[in-house]
Amino acid sequence: MLRLYILTLEIVTVTLVSSHPPNEIIAAIMRNRLTHSLLCLQLAAAVFGAPSPSTAQVVARIGDVPLTLQDFENRARRLHSSGYQHLQTIDLNAKRQLLEDIIAQELLVLEGRRQGAGDDPVIAADLARRELRALTKALYETQALQGDYTSTEEQLRTRFFEQQYDVEVFTRQIVCASEEEARIVADELAAGASFDTLVARHSLPSVRQRFGSAGWTGWLRLGTLHKELREPLNTMPVDTYYPDPVKTSLGYHVFGLKARRTFSFESSVESFRKKLRKQAEAKDIAAYVSTLRDRYAIEMDEEGLKTLAQIDSTESTTASDQTLATWQGGQLTISDYMDLVSASQASHPARIDRPALQRKIDSYVGQQVVMAEARRLGLDRKPEVRRRIEGKRRELFATWLFEREAKRRAQIDTSDANVRRYYEENVDLHTPKDGQAPELAKVASRIRSSMVRRAQTAAMDQFIAELREQFADQIDIDEAVLDQAVLDQAVLDDIPPAGTAE
Repeated sequence: MLRLYILTLEIVTVTLVSSHPPNEIIAAIMRNRLTHSLLCLQLAAAVFGAPSPSTAQVVARIGDVPLTLQDFENRARRLHSSGYQHLQTIDLNAKRQLLEDIIAQELLVLEGRRQGAGDDPVIAADLARRELRALTKALYETQALQGDYTSTEEQLRTRFFEQQYDVEVFTRQIVCASEEEARIVADELAAGASFDTLVARHSLPSVRQRFGSAGWTGWLRLGTLHKELREPLNTMPVDTYYPDPVKTSLGYHVFGLKARRTFSFESSVESFRKKLRKQAEAKDIAAYVSTLRDRYAIEMDEEGLKTLAQIDSTESTTASDQTLATWQGGQLTISDYMDLVSASQASHPARIDRPALQRKIDSYVGQQVVMAEARRLGLDRKPEVRRRIEGKRRELFATWLFEREAKRRAQIDTSDANVRRYYEENVDLHTPKDGQAPELAKVASRIRSSMVRRAQTAAMDQFIAELREQFADQIDIDEAVLDQAVLDQAVLDDIPPAGTAE
């Protein structure tokens, strides 16, 4: 297991820091070679899939989880790419090694479930988010995205200029709830008032949260802005404020232009191609979601929304059963929403403005409808969907168990005397190429971290060995089926590195 942790770390480290010089990458790997068992355990866990149907040939059973031949091949190939490239010959012995690590992951799930990881509210919320993403993706791919989303270069060029993607602006904005308030802001700006002060006083909370206390939006292509804002920002002088408020779906905008710049089509063609494809897909998704909303008869309750918006910030919960929204097969009450607030899954109504609150509730209801439709179509039983969810479960359980077991078991003396002893015994690890060993004081903190993480890695290895012994009678391996697994080198070379998207 330790080899897997180390080699996975090296691969991911190179991927994450590839923008740095090679010597820095190598140095970073060497500094961390034996120190990041948690990270590596998470990354290794994330590549594993979910059990396949019990009718297939089964390589092993771990508890009540069957590991089919196809499932083993898929998982072993990815496992090979994340830490077992040293296995040049994929013989039966190599397959046994790969199988042992897959078994270790299943044991972590078994033990995590036994210790109550599944009851942890943070894990439950994280798994719910992963399930939502997986089901939404599957639903849109199978039901909404049915069009041809390719574009010729001529089409791209025409739309590039039509949609004003050739101009980028740097602006700052205050978005007010009413036109009257926005005109007051515009008048105060004209009289010399501080923009920062006016942002804090007048801009909607959701806008302040997005753009900060000074209202700066950063560089944005005109084509990404509300249509009502494009013409003013494309024509107004730089370093000025637009004299009149502009209304959009967000509210009434009072804004100034800091800078403007242009881009050629050639410099932006690939990014615009992706943008145009996303726009076309988003249009089809929006149309599909609209049909879902009609079919599930979503209705918002204005009285309930009004009551929710009036809840004081000191109230963390409320027992009100007043309805916020209904749909075919479900409803959302004030009590339900405040439960989400208590679980840190929703914003307290006192912290966001009424329009933003309504959008959040509408979005949540939409998610529930998407989930209901995906389950109705049986998408929650699709292997690729289950694989994503189960992979996340393994990652979360591994982290949870690490926090409970590895840290509890790792007893390490990090006193000054022990740090000095470690330094003197491993001084070559801290000596750069110039041959000048650094002073102990400069590396003591790093040494302590290394000592702790080494101890935790060893503790986790010991913990997994104990699990292997504890669950020995629940592990059944069919070596005849294992030997049939096809993991030839040509296929392995095509497997993407660990951490990349499937």
